[in-house]
Amino acid sequence: MTKIAAVTGATGFVGKHLICELIAQGFQVNALTRRPRPKKEKPEKENINWISGDLDNRQALMELVKNADVVYHLAGLVKAKSKDDFNHVNSYAVKTLVDVIHQSSMKSRAKPHFILLSSLAARERNLSAYAQSKRRGEEILTEQAGNINWTILRPPGIYGPEDKETLKIFKAVSYRITVLPGGSDNRASWIYAPDLARALVAVTDNHACYGRILDVDDGKKDGYSNQEMYETAADILNISVFNVVMPRFILKAFGHINVLFSTLFGYIPMITPEKVNELCHSDWICHGPHVMRLTNWKPETSLKRGFEKTLKWYKDNNLM
Repeated sequence: MTKIAAVTGATGFVGKHLICELIAQGFQVNALTRRPRPKKEKPEKENINWISGDLDNRQALMELVKNADVVYHLAGLVKAKSKDDFNHVNSYAVKTLVDVIHQSSMKSRAKPHFILLSSLAARERNLSAYAQSKRRGEEILTEQAGNINWTILRPPGIYGPEDKETLKIFKAVSYRITVLPGGSDNRASWIYAPDLARALVAVTDNHACYGRILDVDDGKKDGYSNQEMYETAADILNISVFNVVMPRFILKAFGHINVLFSTLFGYIPMITPEKVNELCHSDWICHGPHVMRLTNWKPETSLKRGFEKTLKWYKDNNLM
């Protein structure tokens, strides 16, 4: 019998990769979308049921999770105008979805495996409103899941085709000067998006993963330093770069100015004083319980190989 997967955040960066992986593994996909979808999809997408609605639309969510074997909650905000906006999407939407699953299971008795894509930032909840909202989303799930089996994945930096944020790394390197926030030795783990998609599927219905909060990365012990990450991109582009360490106080000043300008001109700022706290944090290495220890999933893509594939996508789409 074909398994049904429900996906929020389906049109986002990670969501697109997850849907491709689910289809490849024979799932029927119910995908939530706020935007109208084309009437005619490609043949390989015939087993996607697009459901119009958002995380506040309980009727759409009921349709999304109906008869689902697994629910992947990927939708979230990485930038927002306010703390309330972060909480609304990253925290309270988890409660809404859990409530909907409970309501749906009373009718069909189906109890899908709830898989929440959180963030390594949730480990450091006091750094920012974003980190706090992701941690609170985790707590809501663990406190209110009841008889729902759940798994939480905490990825570090995610990159790959479709991602526009990593483009900034290559753009900076192409100008032959890079800014290292906080220090050149600050370290972080990374994961290639298609590898993350396979990890999300690997934990599905895996009893060893029930009730667990798991880290997931590319398997590189101790992650990568800021300098190593930029030098990897420079090596791929075959150019030399000059690294500049940007002190926290300068970045904080820029963050305050950016927030002021965002208020004046009505945009959502990415660099804020709280985002600077995240960027300058010295340890974004995965060192908690890991997906690799509980499943037979293994990351296939190193940072260099992943950067090469991502750069090719940028060039193919005239972004570089």
